[in-house]
Amino acid sequence: MKVSLDACVLGALCQIEDAHSILDIGSGTGLLSLMLAQRSDAHIDAIELDERAAQQAKENIKSSPFSNQIKVHSTNIKQFNSAKKYDLVVCNPPFFSDHLKGPDAKRNQARHNDGLSFGELSKSIAKHLSKLGKAWILLPCSELDRFLKFAQQENLTLHQKWWISSRPQKAPHRVIFTLNHTSTSQLPCPDKQFTVHPEHGSEYSEDFKSLLCDYYLKL
Repeated sequence: MKVSLDACVLGALCQIEDAHSILDIGSGTGLLSLMLAQRSDAHIDAIELDERAAQQAKENIKSSPFSNQIKVHSTNIKQFNSAKKYDLVVCNPPFFSDHLKGPDAKRNQARHNDGLSFGELSKSIAKHLSKLGKAWILLPCSELDRFLKFAQQENLTLHQKWWISSRPQKAPHRVIFTLNHTSTSQLPCPDKQFTVHPEHGSEYSEDFKSLLCDYYLKL
């Protein structure tokens, strides 16, 4: 689960212009942290439970131009404590609840939320997000309502949604959305649609090319 197309869309969509501090929950091998560092001067704390993934993140970041911006913490977000609050929290979490698992334990950990439930993730976001900060999250569409129930219990409010489809005629398979603290919530924005491919052909859509051109070498 080192790189996924959906995570790349999340990293490119994140609005980080006013962020001075960023928290990447479940950073894996560092993809999102590196994408955000590429267009920001913010300090980024990357939290990863799996030791091997965290080690790969450290290696990737060390060999990048952004090593001074990103610090990898090999720990569980539930045990992570920081004196500061973060302007931006980004998370591509283990997202499946009550689904059958495959034989690969590491893949299961990356995809199933047994070790970090939606309730625990919502608590962590509320704990670490600054008063005016925003959290950006990627989930399967089928898991959105379940997650929002826990987010609301932590006084987090839905602000924006992007529905991600593989093609214009296909139903969305992923949703990227933002949360902020209820006490400082802005009015909700209209939902947006994003398609990866045009209706026909294997190439990427113009929206995808425009969004990801700074990250994909061959677009």
